Amino acid sequence: MRKKIILLFSLIPFFRIILKYLYQSAIKKMRLLASESSSDILDILLISNMKDHDFIYGSSDLNLILVVKDHVYPKEFLEQTRKKLVGMWPANMLVDIKNLNVLKTSELKTPLIRSTMLTRFESEDIKWQSILTKDFFEFRLKEQDHHNIQFNYVKKLELLLLNPKKDLLLNRHWIRSFGKGVYFSLAGLIKYNLIQVKASTSWEELAKKIVRFTLFSRSKYHKLKIQSLKMLDFCEPSLQTQIEQIDSYEEDFINFCNSLLEFSIVEDIILKPALIQLDTDSMKGKVFVDIILRNNEDRLTSDSLHHLQVGIDNFLSELNQDHPKYVFKFSTFGLLKIKCEQVLFSYPLEYYYRIERCHSLRDFKYKFDIPKRQMEKACIQFLMHEFMQFRTLKQKNILIGSKFIKSLNNIYRYQLLLNFLKGQEFAVSHSYKSIMEELTPQLAHIKPDQQVDQETWLLVRAQMLYILKRIRDELSKKNPSLKNLQF
Repeated sequence: MRKKIILLFSLIPFFRIILKYLYQSAIKKMRLLASESSSDILDILLISNMKDHDFIYGSSDLNLILVVKDHVYPKEFLEQTRKKLVGMWPANMLVDIKNLNVLKTSELKTPLIRSTMLTRFESEDIKWQSILTKDFFEFRLKEQDHHNIQFNYVKKLELLLLNPKKDLLLNRHWIRSFGKGVYFSLAGLIKYNLIQVKASTSWEELAKKIVRFTLFSRSKYHKLKIQSLKMLDFCEPSLQTQIEQIDSYEEDFINFCNSLLEFSIVEDIILKPALIQLDTDSMKGKVFVDIILRNNEDRLTSDSLHHLQVGIDNFLSELNQDHPKYVFKFSTFGLLKIKCEQVLFSYPLEYYYRIERCHSLRDFKYKFDIPKRQMEKACIQFLMHEFMQFRTLKQKNILIGSKFIKSLNNIYRYQLLLNFLKGQEFAVSHSYKSIMEELTPQLAHIKPDQQVDQETWLLVRAQMLYILKRIRDELSKKNPSLKNLQF
C-alpha cells in the first residue's frame, strides 16, 4: 500500500520535495545498516544517478552494491541483509531489494565481474558514488562492459516491446516504465550502430513525453509502440529456402501458426523446441515461437498488431494440459540480425541450436556470420549471469517447486557449453536416457515430471555448480581474472 502511495505521489510535481526527502532517508537507513555490519561491509555504492533528469522520484529505485570483505560469504550475507531491510522503512520501499548486489572487494576490482552491474551506456567513464564516504569509485568501460550493456538493451526490448500479450493494464506507471525502457534501449542500440536507422525527432519527443508523463501520455503509448517496432524492421536479409518436413508438432498448432502467416505484418514464424524432449517422435515439451513482424506496405499498425495479439491469446486459452506449452514472442529480421551477429541471446549457443533444431514455416534458412570474439564475450556474460543467479538465490527460488526437467534443461545447457569451450562440435542429443547418462548417475533416479523439493535441489545445485566451475576454469585460460569468481 505504501509503495502505491509513493508511486501516486511521483505523478504530482509538488510532492517531489517530499519524495526527495524520503530517498535521502532511505540512504540514511542504508548507512545505519552499514554501521551495524561494520565488520563485514566496506562500502555501499549507489549505481542510480539521482541527478539525472530521467531519475523519477517515487518511481525509480535506488540500485546499490554492497561491497564486503573477501572473507565474507556473499550469498549468506545477502540473505541476512534482505531480512533486515524488510523492516527498515522507507528503504524497504525505495531500495531495489530484489536486485540488491553484493560484491567482494576483489570482485569489484575485477572488470569482468563488475561488468554484470552495467545495464546502460551513458559515458565511457563510470562513476559510482559511495553513500558512506561520498567518494567515487571510477573506471572506464571495457569491451565486455559494452557487450553486457547491449545484451541488457535487447533483453529490455523483448520484455517491454516484443511481448505478444494484449495491453490490458495500461496504468500510468507501466506506460512510464515502458517509455523509459524502450527509449533508452533503442537509443542505446543506435549509439552502438547496431540499429541501422536514425531516431527521428518526433519519436524522441514522443518517448520523452511518455517518460515524463505529460498530459495525454496514455494516448501516445500505442503510437510509440508502433514507431519503435518499425525502427527494428531495418533490414532485408538474403534468405534461401529449404523445404523440410515438420510432422513432429501437433496438427492444430501448425494449422494455427499457418493462419497467422496470413496476416500481412507476419513475415515468418520460427519454431524452436525446448532443449530436452521426452518423446523424440513428437514435441511434447515446451515450444518457443518467434513471430517475425514486417511493416509490409506500412501495414504495421496498432489495429493489426492488436488482432494478432487477440488471435494468440484465444489460441492459448483453449489449450488443455495435454498440449505442449507454447511460448510466443515477437521479433523482426533486424533484431534477429543483431542477436545473431552480436551473440546477444540469453544462451551463447542459441544460434547453433537454431541451425540444428529450429524450423521456419516459410522454409527460410537463416545464416549469419558469428565473430569468434563475440562468442567469447557471450560465454563470459552467460557465466556471470548464472553466477549472480546463484548468489542472489534466484535459481533456487525458480527451480524449487518446478518439474525436474526444467532443472535438467539448465544442466544440459551448461554441459553443452562446457563441451563447446573444450573444442567439441556442437551436437544435441535427442534421447532423454543418453542425456542422463552423459550428465551424472546421481540424478538418474529422478523422474522428469517429479517436483524439485529441498532434498532434490541439493543434488541439482551441486551438479549445476560443478559444471559452472568447469566453465569458469575453461574461460579462465584466456581470462585469468575470472579465477576471482568464487561460487
